[in-house]
Amino acid sequence: MKSVLVLLATLSLSSAFAAPNEDLTLPGERWMSKFTAYVCDDGNTQTQSIPADFAALNVQLATATTDYSLDNLLIKGTFSEEGSVCKYSALVFADNAAKTATLVDSRAYAVEGTSACATGKTFLDASLKFNNYKYLHGRAAIYVPASDAAAQCGAGATTVGLHFQVTGKIQQ
Repeated sequence: MKSVLVLLATLSLSSAFAAPNEDLTLPGERWMSKFTAYVCDDGNTQTQSIPADFAALNVQLATATTDYSLDNLLIKGTFSEEGSVCKYSALVFADNAAKTATLVDSRAYAVEGTSACATGKTFLDASLKFNNYKYLHGRAAIYVPASDAAAQCGAGATTVGLHFQVTGKIQQ
């Protein structure tokens, strides 16, 4: 709980000073990972295709970085909306004991075009709001709702994993 309170205080301060057309930052970034695939519950089997909800917005997840604790995660990517390319960044708290990931803060803005990026931000925020996650020895997957999860991963599936592979330590 102490870790959550420290994260919230730090994020409140860093968000208060960041410009609205800049990505969020994670103080003390230590480890870099890249998005590799959408996966099913086992963390290894890739989905048949990009989940429909993500494909509709042309969501392109790029990276996730963590601080030394591995509890605080910064996810970055892009999506398309109203003819604009929008950048998205989200700060997520990963509770290792509970194996859950909770959205703490996010930001979206147009880098090309004039969209307010509100629809895509709302979708991604809802997707990352509160989910299960698995750490898989240098890989991690956050399991988010997907309307076509059963078609992607089999009967009964309601989520797909956003799979990130650690690429190394961030050089400071």
